[in-house]
Amino acid sequence: MPTGRIKYYNFDKGFGFIAQDSSDADVFLHSSAIQQPEYEELRVGQRVRYNVVEGEKGLVAQDVEVLLTPTERRWLRQGKAIIPRGYSGFPGQNQGFLSEEETSASAAAPSRKSSGPRSQPKAAEAASPVPAEKSAPRAASPRAQSPEQAANKQLSFGDLYILKQINLETSMFFALYNSEQLPAIVLEMTLTGFTLNSNGQERVFAKTDVKYCYKDIDAVKVQASVDIDEAVKARCLQPVPAGEKGYVLDAERVRNARKNGDVIEVTLREGEIFRGTIDWVSPYEIKLILENGAKVVVFQHALYDFKAFRSERKF
Repeated sequence: MPTGRIKYYNFDKGFGFIAQDSSDADVFLHSSAIQQPEYEELRVGQRVRYNVVEGEKGLVAQDVEVLLTPTERRWLRQGKAIIPRGYSGFPGQNQGFLSEEETSASAAAPSRKSSGPRSQPKAAEAASPVPAEKSAPRAASPRAQSPEQAANKQLSFGDLYILKQINLETSMFFALYNSEQLPAIVLEMTLTGFTLNSNGQERVFAKTDVKYCYKDIDAVKVQASVDIDEAVKARCLQPVPAGEKGYVLDAERVRNARKNGDVIEVTLREGEIFRGTIDWVSPYEIKLILENGAKVVVFQHALYDFKAFRSERKF
């Protein structure tokens, strides 16, 4: 069966269009063709599988199946709203650091002010404009939120990074205390922790138990880049206890280092040292591009020290 992504969907009128993975021709979709009646809010960006027949005015989708990740299936069983694949969200408040990767991802995502895709098939042009609230993907909460509460819970770059890995089911490594490197796929993320699938076993970790993470494809390069500060390692530091502050970053230093492309050096609580340039920074994470091109996301609660050097410094 062919697969594709929802390009446009008018929830009120019950129709939309699928952008096919294997063809440039869009496929008309009617809500009656969706096999999962419990999945009430089909959204732009959601991946689907379907059959195609030739209709009077073009291709028509039948037997449409929404492709859900393990996390999405769990949320559906729990009655939660689903963040569709392809949803890139928006940066958090007071987020002064941007990256080319995240900026381009946001630009490619449907705009909140848009009433549909830039170019829609003729059948879509005849439809009424889609209200922004209907077409814009959003992470819903079980409880109604005021605009002020919603603004305070916007997604940071760190949130978007993890959500992207959940949607893509990316194989990753999570560095835990006591020098454990855990291979895992992220199943779920909360404000305080992760649910990981490691070798078929589901495990839950507090975020403070994780020092850094990286993709499986970067594993060899990341592990080869780690230096150790033996003096820090000898202190046998454990995770920062809940409610206590660990190392506090100087936001201005970080901002200038990223702006100038300076090399930074971070030392973690078990002595690991990473050197590289800053890709992006969120309130809780720093994503580094190491000298060999590998990428690693360091959690700020695991920091022991931070240094910045002028960009001409060689190492």
